[in-house]
Amino acid sequence: MRGQVFQFIKILILALWVIPADAQVPLQTTPFWQTTETNVYSTGMIWRDANNDGYIDVFFSNGNDMAKAQNFIYLSHYGAMLTKASWYSANAEYSGHCAVGDIDDNGYPDFAVSNYIGDGFSTKNFSDLYLNMTGKPHVYPDWRTAESLYTFSCALGDPDGDGDLDLTLATGEGYTARPQNDRIYFNIGGSLQTMPGWLSNQATEAMDVTWGDVDNDGDLDLALCYDNLPPRIHYNIAGTLEGTPSWQAIDNEPGNTLIFGDINTDGWLDLIVAFNDQNGGIGKYRVYFNNGSGTPVTTSGWQSSDGGYGSALSLYDYDNDGDDDLAAGRWWDRPRIYENTGGTFTVDPVWRANLSTVVEELAWVDIDGDGVEARADTIYVSSPKKVFYTSRHPLYSMDSVFIDGVILSNSDYCFDLVSGWVSLGQAPYYSIVIYYQYSFKNDLTVANWDTYNQAYGNNNRPYVDFYADTIIGWAPLEVHFTDSSVGASDWLWRFNDGGNSALQNPIYIFMNGGAHDIYLENTLPNGRHNRTQRKMIIAFADTVYFPDMAFTSQDVIKVPIYLRNCHPLHNFVLPIVINGPVGLAYTGHDTDSCRTNYFETVTLLGYSPENQQIAFTFTPRQLTENPDLPAGYGRIINIYFAYTGGSGMAVLDTTTFSALSLYYDADYVNYMPAVSQGHIQVTSVVRGDANHDGLHNILDITFLINYLYKGGAAPIFYEGDANADDRINILDITFLINYLYKEGPPPPAAR
Repeated sequence: MRGQVFQFIKILILALWVIPADAQVPLQTTPFWQTTETNVYSTGMIWRDANNDGYIDVFFSNGNDMAKAQNFIYLSHYGAMLTKASWYSANAEYSGHCAVGDIDDNGYPDFAVSNYIGDGFSTKNFSDLYLNMTGKPHVYPDWRTAESLYTFSCALGDPDGDGDLDLTLATGEGYTARPQNDRIYFNIGGSLQTMPGWLSNQATEAMDVTWGDVDNDGDLDLALCYDNLPPRIHYNIAGTLEGTPSWQAIDNEPGNTLIFGDINTDGWLDLIVAFNDQNGGIGKYRVYFNNGSGTPVTTSGWQSSDGGYGSALSLYDYDNDGDDDLAAGRWWDRPRIYENTGGTFTVDPVWRANLSTVVEELAWVDIDGDGVEARADTIYVSSPKKVFYTSRHPLYSMDSVFIDGVILSNSDYCFDLVSGWVSLGQAPYYSIVIYYQYSFKNDLTVANWDTYNQAYGNNNRPYVDFYADTIIGWAPLEVHFTDSSVGASDWLWRFNDGGNSALQNPIYIFMNGGAHDIYLENTLPNGRHNRTQRKMIIAFADTVYFPDMAFTSQDVIKVPIYLRNCHPLHNFVLPIVINGPVGLAYTGHDTDSCRTNYFETVTLLGYSPENQQIAFTFTPRQLTENPDLPAGYGRIINIYFAYTGGSGMAVLDTTTFSALSLYYDADYVNYMPAVSQGHIQVTSVVRGDANHDGLHNILDITFLINYLYKGGAAPIFYEGDANADDRINILDITFLINYLYKEGPPPPAAR
């Protein structure tokens, strides 16, 4: 919404309306989630898995014409949306709508933003693309248009049919009557041109843009709506887009938003437009039905009973009856739903939210993923074609695409999750199979200009519903599963460790530690369904290992600590105590040759010399994008001590020190791992100290090589026998190399 000019009317018409929701609409009328940032004037909203962790995230472009603002991404925390953004762009602009897709084919979605104005309505701006290389985009734009523009909306499509995403900008500014030519920036080898490769023949004041195969000829056509013209379609003829549109609606009113969808399920895309009466007209929602030969009828075949500031549209089959229903929004009004009954919408809404807000964008998405199912569409080809649609939309994710039995790489195809189209670089000869995920219980989400961004929850139960009597514990972990799906039969369970079951309510023992995704597929009265509950069962088998070590009284001793973790290490607090007659003074630590050598911080939290207590914290990612430590086994820290006196055997163990207890955080769960005690012995002989200098280092390896292969002096037997097999040979050299450089265990104590 471009609201600076008309902001004063908000006070006159902003109201809180409360009416009962229609019993058939499964949406809450008050939001269950909303953001916390203020005065950012959100405009664009796209849901997409930014970091490829399997949970869907949300991208917001902000600012509108009200205030310069940063763009945000909110990352899902294992299915729960955070209320504060996880990523912020470094630049702040008056941004309009946005588009998200994998421009450079690296598997991560990139973030394109239309910047509406510059420093005000008198100046233009450059639009941006933020490339995503590791799960979060760069904070500064990697690409900008070479020319400054007025652009309120953008869309990603594949008009040239080469299988990669091109960027389209709807340009011009309607308040101050500054028309510009709409344009496309083509993708060349994973990079966008900075100058447009296509321009519309006429300068316009465009508000929105979308792509769809209107004529079913296998390529994407371009539709725009404007402040100064009727909605129009530029047809794509064999990969070449018309410069002058060959279709336009009769209704010459300002349009704010438009989308394609097959409303009457006849196999042809219809055009839905939200008109806005701020600059004229009556502002109704309208549908232009396709005539069945690829051309929408120029007069609307459906329109809403009410008009006003129409601003947002989104299609989804919320009642799961096989046709798309329409969610729609206005400025300073309540989001609403028009139900699809018999191939057209009800003229009056069947559901409205309680809150009136300035709605800028609507999207259907299953935020916690509890209704998401894995699906596959097989489409047999009778003639050459490059654009195909999934049978369901919007999609939760696109998993893979096969043509003629061969899986495609990222660079071979592109797609749009909202409408479900897939565009190929090469047409298949006989079939395409599209694997994707889709939810039967999406929530309705709202980008709001004047208040917080929100989500209205779907109250339906998942089709596939199951639970467990135990979800967390130490391996071996016995779990009793129960299928509570309504009317289910014919079960297939998968337990993420190779095990499966065909029982309705199986009992299963998880022998190994880890976070286990549980899959159930069953037959319900309306067909076959499936569901995966991610990280449903958490089994522990994690252990901190303190070593057995021997050293001489002259040593500066290096004590390696080992960890076997079955869950990723996100944060770790490790308190240590040395109990016994041996005196050791802490002198330092490092992560050389450790699994943790990329950690952002390994910090000494506290040290008590008199009690021989010490505590560390491990934080893999704080200022950098280093990932959590994956599951595995090996050394995590080297601690250095100076000998201060005493003799005999001391015990190396964990403790609680300065209120710090042993604490392991895997991000999705925290717990206390098991501990294997170590022992420290003062002795006159140390295994592996071949040159008898009191240290373990490269000199011991060199000493053994000289002795074994070059006639050098012999070590004391126990000092040369690093691996305690009662022999001195190449295996002792290998043992020391593994210990010093490859996370292997230290030499055992001498007998």
